[in-house]
Amino acid sequence: MKKIFFAAFALMSSFALNSCDDDYTDGIMPPQTSDPEAQQTVSFGDGAVTEVPTVNLADVTDGMVQVCQITAPTVSDNNAKLVGYTLTIGENVLEMTEDGKVSLEDISKIVETIYGKRPVERELVGVIRCYYDSNGQSIMTVSDPITIKLVPKAPIIADNYYLIGATLDWKESAVNKSQKFNHSDKDVYEDPIFTIVVPANPDGDTWFAIGDDAACEAIANDDWSKLLGTTAGNGKNELTGNLDYRYNMSDEGSLMVPAGNKLLKVTLNMMDYTFTIQPVNISENYYLIGGPGEWNNSKDQKFSHSDLSVADDPVFTYTFASTGSEMWFAFGDDEAIEAVGDGTWNKLFGTTGDSKDLSGTFDYRYNLDGDHSFCVDGTAKFYRFTVNMAQFTYEIKPINFAEYIWQAGNGNGWGSPASPLYGPAFDGKYTGYMYLDGEYKFRSGEDNWDAPDWGTGGSEGTLAEQAGNLSAATGYYKVDVDLAAMTYALTPITTIGVIGPGQPGGWDTDTDMTYNKETGAWEITIALSADQIKFRANDGWDINWGGTFNNLTQGGDNLNITEAGTYFIQLFAYCDTKAYAVITKQ
Repeated sequence: MKKIFFAAFALMSSFALNSCDDDYTDGIMPPQTSDPEAQQTVSFGDGAVTEVPTVNLADVTDGMVQVCQITAPTVSDNNAKLVGYTLTIGENVLEMTEDGKVSLEDISKIVETIYGKRPVERELVGVIRCYYDSNGQSIMTVSDPITIKLVPKAPIIADNYYLIGATLDWKESAVNKSQKFNHSDKDVYEDPIFTIVVPANPDGDTWFAIGDDAACEAIANDDWSKLLGTTAGNGKNELTGNLDYRYNMSDEGSLMVPAGNKLLKVTLNMMDYTFTIQPVNISENYYLIGGPGEWNNSKDQKFSHSDLSVADDPVFTYTFASTGSEMWFAFGDDEAIEAVGDGTWNKLFGTTGDSKDLSGTFDYRYNLDGDHSFCVDGTAKFYRFTVNMAQFTYEIKPINFAEYIWQAGNGNGWGSPASPLYGPAFDGKYTGYMYLDGEYKFRSGEDNWDAPDWGTGGSEGTLAEQAGNLSAATGYYKVDVDLAAMTYALTPITTIGVIGPGQPGGWDTDTDMTYNKETGAWEITIALSADQIKFRANDGWDINWGGTFNNLTQGGDNLNITEAGTYFIQLFAYCDTKAYAVITKQ
């Protein structure tokens, strides 16, 4: 073991014995005296600090960690008395006992702050300070730096976990690793939470266990002992509890949830080796019945939902067109709609309040004293019906979709000018063409942020009102927005070119244009003959512009060049009714 000797000793400022908040420097914990005295320098004899082998904090049982061994310096002043030690690591000052121990809690916080919680050997560098009191004066000595080697106290956490069993064959689900828990992109010791949502057994109890990659690979060789199960015992119906490996338990410890649930959300905290099971009785699909449609078992009017699990996102929406008069409707899941086909209507949902309430709570008809169907007056062009299946609440929002919405973001200076999207049918479906560069949103105003505006709905391709910014990789896109379904889609446009017999490549080969971020236009200088041309994207005909140069539309007629020559062309793609081209002969 390495010995480190104390450096020269200096007398430091004295501090009042009863003071807790006097200033001091260099992270030094002051000794306590009654009367502050003038600073002075004294000499000391020998003293040493001996480093100790690596300490695994998981093995510490008394709350104190041996970080070194100390031989206190010999003080020439016979009146000086040793009053204490500190360990300084960076800006952290820890009290130390005379036998070289510090608080487990304190040293753990430091190593975790610097390195995280992963249980591998870490090194801390610090100095030891010894404090003496000599007739009211404080004397301090400082050691040379010492190295402290520690292993943080933390369980072993794997990078991946899998649910084994449930509705799948146990061995196959392990070998195929088909039911993987979700996890953030953080280190597992910074975020030890893993979650998964799986179907429950529709015909009885649901049994399962949990395993990491090593456990799954062992099962392939018929070794089941590495699985994790509940410490409560095999098949105990517990929604929360502790996990342990089968090889540490007297039985299998398989987890079990009784019949009667549709889904199970399982959450693991692998720092504590605990689990939580949340039974979820939310269906995957819901449908409107009535309204603009028929009161039958058709599933044409399906609610929209994000790509998250229904346990993580219990909100469903359906937007429907008005008939111009009073409209009555209800809703239900697959089972309820299929039951309607058999003449059973009480599995549908109805409002618990007045039928014409635009918000409130709902319940199954069989719990209500009648149909309790929902009703709107039909004066709006559209209605958005939103239901929260976790809270059994609803909201009906009358909507009159505008002809245009607008995009503002990094790619256009947050709306100077905003990029238009056109919805000719007033049905909430809009299309536009624009340059995106990172964050952006859609808004209802061309030159203002008057509500509403639309941002991220929490998952890819979904929208929400007054929500956070959306994000896209830098590039030019065809953008489709459906405010009825609250979704959007981006189609990258990698090229826009001039095509047709009026340009060198004829109808076979485009002459590509270049996008100018400063002007917002696709530009080209090109020799044209007196003939026809069009503009198209991505070397195909799915996206093409024609009509007239001052009013370009998707799929419009060929454009005529009346005089041969060299032309400078600027194409402002935008949306129908806003797209145009400026063509100037050179």
